[in-house]
Amino acid sequence: MADDRFFSRRGPFTLGEIAKRVDALLDSAAPSDLAVCGIAPLETANSAELSYFCDERRAGAFAASSAGAIITSRKLSARPHNGAWLLVAQDPRLAFALASLMFYPRDAAEPGIHASAQVDPTAVMGEGCQIGPGAVIGPNVRMGSRCRIGANAVIGQSVQFGEGVVVGNNATISHALIGSRVRIGAGTVVGGEGFGIVPAPTGLLCSAQFGRVIIGDDVRVGSNCAIDRGAMDDTVIGAGTAIDNLIQIAHNVRIGRSCVFAGQAGVAGSTTIGDGVMVGGQVAIGDHLQIGSNAKIAGKSGVMRDVAAGETVAGYPAVPIRQWHRQTVASARSARTAKPEAGEG
Repeated sequence: MADDRFFSRRGPFTLGEIAKRVDALLDSAAPSDLAVCGIAPLETANSAELSYFCDERRAGAFAASSAGAIITSRKLSARPHNGAWLLVAQDPRLAFALASLMFYPRDAAEPGIHASAQVDPTAVMGEGCQIGPGAVIGPNVRMGSRCRIGANAVIGQSVQFGEGVVVGNNATISHALIGSRVRIGAGTVVGGEGFGIVPAPTGLLCSAQFGRVIIGDDVRVGSNCAIDRGAMDDTVIGAGTAIDNLIQIAHNVRIGRSCVFAGQAGVAGSTTIGDGVMVGGQVAIGDHLQIGSNAKIAGKSGVMRDVAAGETVAGYPAVPIRQWHRQTVASARSARTAKPEAGEG
């Protein structure tokens, strides 16, 4: 169970309420009015808590769990368990995520401007916005209703937000048009100057960067990320995209809808990424490339060429994943069969 000193828990909820909310099938013999007081992992859940089982490798924990109720799939529900009531869902991970938001919903904005915040008189804020201590809201900012700006965040001149935007502590946002329900983590910089370095006779020259950042609705950006504004065109993040912590998005990059970027990935300038692309951790994507929709890039890959729609690539340089597997196996075999050089062994 989560530490109630840090997280405000709702409930209890009945099994019937949970099953309805997460679109899960509850056994007809189950007591639909049974109270569930919280959520917890299989290993630590008690008889008043809900857990989930979606990975065959955790069958042992499922069998031994003391959870009162467990969300799982129809196939996995046949595995031995310890008597918990089962909620059978088509996608147990999604169902549990929905259940978790029942018990721990997102905090709503607490309307008001902290006394230490600095808000330019030309800024316009919608109803119910919360401006945290030390925050700076610049000239001509336009902010929709129920936005939350964290402590010491800086919102630069003429930035526009939709409704329900959340900006973390110490974040800096400039030169940006941002949709509704966007979440931006602590320490992230949106709209900073891109890496427009050009060699000149007297040294390195940084060219002007006069594009914007445009972020669609329902985008999540983690902590300590950098999303650079465009040089001449815009940098664009499509609606529903999720960006993990410590990620670099360079100038003029265009990312489609519902993409996923794992931590420490980086995308170089002017690359275009389609919809539904999945990028693993520590992936490096070169500049001026085309990554097709629904492509998948395995963690720690280095992408130096275009990737076709639906293609899965891995390795450095990234190649089709079957080819990468063959290369890896061949390399391992070669290492095992290589004769030791004189003096070795």
